[in-house]
Amino acid sequence: MTVSHANDSFFWVVVQFSKMEVSVAYRAMNMATLVRGLTARSCG
Repeated sequence: MTVSHANDSFFWVVVQFSKMEVSVAYRAMNMATLVRGLTARSCG
């Protein structure tokens, strides 16, 4: 998984527990999952 989408349940769990605004959470989650995906790809 490289980028999380707003229809992903993981996204909504993170938003609810972190109490972030949806727009901020969307940017943060996309960047975090992008970095995770690229790192996993380069290490694999």
